Amino acid sequence: MARVSEAEPRMNKDELIAQAKEYAFAKKQVEYFEKKLKDLKQEIFEHVEERGEQDDKGNIVLELPEEIEGFVAITKQRRVSRKIDEDIAFDLIEEKGLRDKLVKIVEVIDEDALMAALYNDELTEEEIDEMYPQSVVWALVMNKR
Repeated sequence: MARVSEAEPRMNKDELIAQAKEYAFAKKQVEYFEKKLKDLKQEIFEHVEERGEQDDKGNIVLELPEEIEGFVAITKQRRVSRKIDEDIAFDLIEEKGLRDKLVKIVEVIDEDALMAALYNDELTEEEIDEMYPQSVVWALVMNKR
C-alpha cells in the first residue's frame, strides 16, 4: 500500500491528514443524520396518522400548531405506482387468444451459451473481452486497521 512520505514534495502530508479527518467526520455526521431523519420520519408519520385528516387524493394532512421554517402542515403523501403483473397478464392474454398480438419476442444473448462457445474454442478470450467492455467507477474508502 502506498504511503504519503515526507519526501514527496507534491503532497502536503498535513493537508491530506486534515482532509481525511474532515472527510471521516463528515461521513459519520451524514450517517448519523440519515438515521435521525429515518427515525423522525417514522415518528412524525405516526402523529400524522393519529391526528391528521385525509384529503381527496388519499394523503393525510396535519396542520402544524405554529409555522416551522416556513412550513404550516405535514403531509403523509400517498404515491401510487403501477407495474404489470406478468403472470396475471400472460394468463389473461392467453385466455383471450391475444398472444400473437400482445406479446413481443425480444432477442437476448444467452451468456451461458456464450461461455460454452468459449470453452469449445468457438470464440476466443479476446472476442469475449470485446463483448464485455470494462467500466471503472472509483469509490473513496477509509480503511481501518
